[in-house]
Amino acid sequence: MSYQDDKRELLKLKQGIIDESESEIHEEEKPVYELHGFKRIENFFYHNKWYVIAGVFFAAVAAFLINSLLQKQQGDIRVLVVTKDKEISSNVMYKTQEFEEAFELYCPDYDNSGYIHVDVYSADLSDNPDPQYSLAAVTKVTSEAMYGEAQLFIVDSAAADAITNGNLSQFVDLSELYPDADCIQGRFLHIKDSGFAVNAQYLEACPDDLYMAVKVVNETDTNASRAIPAQKKALKVMDNIVNGYYAGWVDDSGRIYGISGKEDMGK
Repeated sequence: MSYQDDKRELLKLKQGIIDESESEIHEEEKPVYELHGFKRIENFFYHNKWYVIAGVFFAAVAAFLINSLLQKQQGDIRVLVVTKDKEISSNVMYKTQEFEEAFELYCPDYDNSGYIHVDVYSADLSDNPDPQYSLAAVTKVTSEAMYGEAQLFIVDSAAADAITNGNLSQFVDLSELYPDADCIQGRFLHIKDSGFAVNAQYLEACPDDLYMAVKVVNETDTNASRAIPAQKKALKVMDNIVNGYYAGWVDDSGRIYGISGKEDMGK
């Protein structure tokens, strides 16, 4: 049927001269081909290539992040630095790396990985005009306390009161363990008087009101399964610091610590 014939048929339909059933106008249907095998796969990728590319990209990124997380060296112990005095908070803000390196001198290779690393995290509880910053610091301290991995603390007096609600008996009484140690003041190790300050390159700049302490853990605590092993590690590291013992640590130059058993406090 020609174009003119189609046109006349449409005109008749509009005028009601014939009904649709009498029309011989038929829409030509396109043939449908069913694809099989490789052709079907090729057709899918052709029509969805951008979705496929995006999916592969995000899957690769996820795999990389997961692999990095699994291969990341975990710390042998975790230390939490909590300060509330604003001046002290500013003073210790940039000492994380030096603290880690100093602790690593005294820390055994607890996981037998051949690699000694101490994770040092800090929380600034001093007054801050940014409420989100303050909330983040409080959340960090609370979550660490709930999780139980951090049992060794560096604190100033105000922070010690804040995290124990004034009940300092929540810290181990170090004076009972080390009655003759000059660096021990009750439940705290006075950092400025210790060899730790020397190794942290902090002997001169260290604030007088800065201490090290170990949390008390009870078997009935909800996080006892993690906190008790963490406390035992913390107490061993504390013992090494008080007594001036290295834990068999080797520095980048190949010097082995722990052979003589004592560090030279005079240097």
